[in-house]
Amino acid sequence: MTAARCGLPRGRRKFAQVRLGFRRAAGRCRRTDEPGWVKRMTRAIVALVLAWSATLSVLVSSGGVAEAAPDTTGEVQPIHLVIAVDESGSLSESDIGQERIAAASIAMSELSPQSDVTVFGFGSNTGGVPAVDGRRICSLKPGAAAQDREAVGNCVEQNIARRERGKGDNTDFVAALNQGLDALTRPPRDDRPRLLLLLTDGRLDVRGDRNYGEDEASQQRYAQEQLEKLVVPKAHGAGVQIWPIGFGSDIDFEMLKFLASNGGLTGCEDHQAAPVAKRAADATAAVAAMMDAFVQARCLDQNRSPQRPLGDGGQVDLQVSVPAIATDGAINVVKGDPRVKVAYLDPTGKQAPAVGTVDDTTYELAGTSGVVESMRIRNPRPGTWHVRLTAPADLTDRMVSATAIWQGVLRTVFVLDPPSPQPGEKFAVLMRPQTRSAEITDPAALRGLSFSAVLSGPGVDAGVARLADDGTAPDARAADAYYSAYFTLPADAKGTYQVVGRATGPGVTSDQRVQTFQVGPGGPQVRVKVVLDGAEGLPGAEITGRLLSTNETTQPRPVRLKLDGPGHDAVSLASTGATLPPGSGSTAFTIRIADNAAAGAVGGVIQVVDAGTGTVLGNAPLDVKVLPKPTVWDKWPWMLAGFLLLTAVGVLIWQVRRRRVRAADLRDVELTLFEDGAPLRPVLKLPPGDRFAFDIRIPDDGTPPSLQRVAPGSHRFTIERADGGFRVDLPDDMTTPDRPVLKLASGETVPLPEHPRLALNARNPDAPVPEQATGDWPGDEEYEPATSSSYHDDDDL
Repeated sequence: MTAARCGLPRGRRKFAQVRLGFRRAAGRCRRTDEPGWVKRMTRAIVALVLAWSATLSVLVSSGGVAEAAPDTTGEVQPIHLVIAVDESGSLSESDIGQERIAAASIAMSELSPQSDVTVFGFGSNTGGVPAVDGRRICSLKPGAAAQDREAVGNCVEQNIARRERGKGDNTDFVAALNQGLDALTRPPRDDRPRLLLLLTDGRLDVRGDRNYGEDEASQQRYAQEQLEKLVVPKAHGAGVQIWPIGFGSDIDFEMLKFLASNGGLTGCEDHQAAPVAKRAADATAAVAAMMDAFVQARCLDQNRSPQRPLGDGGQVDLQVSVPAIATDGAINVVKGDPRVKVAYLDPTGKQAPAVGTVDDTTYELAGTSGVVESMRIRNPRPGTWHVRLTAPADLTDRMVSATAIWQGVLRTVFVLDPPSPQPGEKFAVLMRPQTRSAEITDPAALRGLSFSAVLSGPGVDAGVARLADDGTAPDARAADAYYSAYFTLPADAKGTYQVVGRATGPGVTSDQRVQTFQVGPGGPQVRVKVVLDGAEGLPGAEITGRLLSTNETTQPRPVRLKLDGPGHDAVSLASTGATLPPGSGSTAFTIRIADNAAAGAVGGVIQVVDAGTGTVLGNAPLDVKVLPKPTVWDKWPWMLAGFLLLTAVGVLIWQVRRRRVRAADLRDVELTLFEDGAPLRPVLKLPPGDRFAFDIRIPDDGTPPSLQRVAPGSHRFTIERADGGFRVDLPDDMTTPDRPVLKLASGETVPLPEHPRLALNARNPDAPVPEQATGDWPGDEEYEPATSSSYHDDDDL
């Protein structure tokens, strides 16, 4: 790139090549007038920062921590589920639409893939139409995949329909319940819960069905008798829970309460209770009421977002919360129109895939082609989830909502200390909750759960204790998610004793643990207390512990050590064998933290077992905390300081250069030639750049002079900014010793040397029209945008 091509006067090209730097960018030139040391430092800093960043990326990636593999034990219990939906003629089309939403939401959101689900509509057996049409029954079989869940949602949309007048448009609860009982009691029999959800807007009405009698009075009476004496007792005997949901003003709520209270019993939270009939004001409210019934029947918990309007190309962000105790869940979205697009963002802001596994969380989406969709999630990330709905441009306003339902598969570590208490001895019972893959360390996540223990055996009267996490002995620390209590054996205790620990609460499957021990004369000859010397360490580290033993035999006693609980791919025993010396002794053991262990708590229990008899001699909670690997900044803080300093210097130099370039930019400056005080056409509007070359054409035929773009090889004048105004470098034939250049303030009109009738004016876009002008100032249509090969681009910085 030569100086001439960058728009400098010929006489100054050599000087420019020596003092000024020119760089080509996208076919354009820019002039840089920083000192050479600034350019060299800038390049050095950029190279150093890039190299430093690459080094840091390698260091950081090599220090990454792999996620621990999830524990696959502890599954949600499958169920048998029937949903019976009223299709009687008293319903409106809008009511039927809401019923479809309620039924599809529940059918697609059932948490266990091994459950079976049946959905059907019912009316009455009149007008040649059966009360339940076997051709319009929707079913989901065990082992169903995402496409099967999608299909059952579509089936509900297509087959739940309002009955026409005179064609089965009454309400036959007997037929509906018999159909549901048939689906729920087919062999093979098992101990899974059997749930029947009944959604209706009316009361028993079989008028016109001659199967119940010849006249309407006898038809109603006989159907009522069948319901009370045959159908409901059958449900009770088969353990089928009936959950009725009535909406509207014409329901027989007493009948619905009878159905609920006389069927099978629910068994949530470690106790049995009768189902509860639900009442809703209308079909829209019935959607939430039916989900409430399902959640209660299924022993789940839920969190529901408020309803929000969506339409006309808009976007709505709904929020639902999922607690740390949840191991399995689903987010149901009522979107009202199949064209609405839904995105599910986890608490970190990461969008969930439709199907697949990320870290240890598994996703399965169904219902995208319907008005309801459900994202089923295994091991959901706890926190606030965002559900983002986007409407098509022509969507009329409708209400949308999201509901998260979940269940926690609760497990507990259960420890007696000592494991074999003696007559009159006080001993501690300790429980710690955990999910299928992790310890639960946040006390807030355990709010609402109950931990208790029962001691039974000879001489024990009402040995029930509530376990607490309040820091009162035997609890070591408050709010550490360890729950404990004391028991004391009778002074004359002997024989077999049992301690049963229970953990129960809303939205979790209760857990029960049993410890049995013998009390005999003389007590155990070997007793062991497990002590961990350190409770935390980095991945790859070792934690030492001691077995404090009392061996009243004369021989060394071989023992085995074992770990029990989740997360034990994170820690292991260096050796599982040890030997306890006779008398009192201390035997060391070592726990190793895996190199890829994830940061966080590792719980469970460490047990010492007699190698010969298998008797538990001692145990203790395994309360180990894996520390996060130190970052690059932790290891080398001076690197952070140096990186920040270099970055700050680089940014400062870049800003200085950018300000200089912007200050010199001629963009949109208007350059006008005057003759005898009158402006001449065209007015040149200058392009971006810090220098512009132009010429003045003075015709020989008497026509007015004019500004013109430079012809190739002809560089007569150049203009640039200087001293708050402009400087014009003149051709050699116009320069004088006292005036080598022409200086103009913005908006000032200055005569040209050797041509006193001609003058130049350069003004910024916001400057006023020159007062020296006479005649009419050229209009906008007479402005000519100038072009030049001499301008810079900010992208070149």
